[in-house]
Amino acid sequence: MEVNAASSTNNDVPFVDAADTGFAGLTSESFLKLLITQLQNQDPTEPIGNEELLNQISSMRTLQSNVELSDALKSLTSNQQLGTAASFIGKTVSGAVGSQVVEGTVDRAFLRDGTAFVSVGDAEVPLDAITDIIAA
Repeated sequence: MEVNAASSTNNDVPFVDAADTGFAGLTSESFLKLLITQLQNQDPTEPIGNEELLNQISSMRTLQSNVELSDALKSLTSNQQLGTAASFIGKTVSGAVGSQVVEGTVDRAFLRDGTAFVSVGDAEVPLDAITDIIAA
């Protein structure tokens, strides 16, 4: 008597190493692929329940909303820091760059990797390193 497999596994599922990508590497597409793979490989005698499926989809939407909110807040924070740095243009400031104290008139404000800087002569001073502000 020949026995056929009741279910098969799909070896075409892409492998994602969580150590390489981390939580930040997960997208809604990754979650959807995982959910589809789970549905394809579930035990036919104990299929996933509707409630559990809806909970997983709800979790995916919540995660996606949280990521979008986090990105929006990072952008807002960067823009707010740039606005603050721009308000120092024309004012005399002092601050520390490494172990060196820099003092002079701010002639430019800019963002680098989400951090606001001001230019004082040839020095680039991070906004959070400014210790004193003197109106011109």
